[in-house]
Amino acid sequence: MIKITINANYSFQRKKSFASKIVSKDDYIPDDENNVYVNFDESNNKLFLVSKYGSIEIIDDDIKFELNEVLLFYNNINQLRRFFRPSANSNAILLTEQCDQRCIMCSQPPKDKRYDDFPLFKNALKLCPNKSIITISGGEPTLFMDELLDFLIFAKKERPDITFHILSNGQHFKKEDMKNLKEVSSNVLWGIPLYSHLPNEHDDIVSKDGAYDKLFHSFSLLLEAGSRIELRTVLMKQNIKSLLKLSDLIINKLPWIEIWAMMQLEYIGYAKMNWKKIFFDNSENFEFLENSIIHALSNKINLNLYNFPLCTVPQKFRKIARPSISDWKKKFIKECENCEKKSVCAGFFEWHKNEIGYKNIGRKFL
Repeated sequence: MIKITINANYSFQRKKSFASKIVSKDDYIPDDENNVYVNFDESNNKLFLVSKYGSIEIIDDDIKFELNEVLLFYNNINQLRRFFRPSANSNAILLTEQCDQRCIMCSQPPKDKRYDDFPLFKNALKLCPNKSIITISGGEPTLFMDELLDFLIFAKKERPDITFHILSNGQHFKKEDMKNLKEVSSNVLWGIPLYSHLPNEHDDIVSKDGAYDKLFHSFSLLLEAGSRIELRTVLMKQNIKSLLKLSDLIINKLPWIEIWAMMQLEYIGYAKMNWKKIFFDNSENFEFLENSIIHALSNKINLNLYNFPLCTVPQKFRKIARPSISDWKKKFIKECENCEKKSVCAGFFEWHKNEIGYKNIGRKFL
């Protein structure tokens, strides 16, 4: 597991937060806040980042940085945050922990915390490598819709090579957003959940009355704006038996989506609290998924499986299973030691527990 937020000791008084990129010591420019270099003090066995403002001691153990990594340095806490790592399979901005839904499987239960420092993000964006892909997540990012769209428009003008993957519950799109949504449509993929073809089943899963109807109103606006949509469906006992009817709904009402992502659960947050009631073990029974997958693919819906270890998926469907788990929260377990597919496998979440997870890891579908 790779730490995203890193504890540090600042030995200087900062008057503002700033973004900076790691460069080699030879390429370091002392008067430029947009670059830092890594210095290891062997005499004290301590790791430092050297910046325009002074040295920053890294407190956490086993931290490794890489060249061209973009970091955020804050003016009010002794922490720094990774914004972009060139080697990462996913780079994300956590915009807020606030949310207006209480999904029964939420991996990050809502808190009254927000991190919407868009001026800092704009500075960091300028330092990212060409053709970077950045995820924006929460909580619910569109609670700050005006500021978010302003940021995306800025990015489209200043860094048109950068694209965004934004995870949203789809509850806050308005007709007034249409102009701005159209402007950023080519640079943004919206990841939006739909859990059932039944309004009450979807609303029960997200714990919000009327969420289903609001979602389809948003789909109409996003379609009109030419937006790109990744439709997301987390699989649970609550919706697995109606999955085939959901695939039929998507084929008939949402055939324009870019991709449909079927997703397995993450054992953390509300999902951990509700695990016995919601976890569906696809390694024991793949029939519901198989029927839905075949129906969707035969009707030209682009479908992927996210968060599924390959050994829990039948051979004929492994080609649509993606290595989707972000590397900062991904692990392989003891059963994976001699597996040759790790480079293309999603693996397991850091908090996976064998005793309550899949019962047929690496056996049933070999």
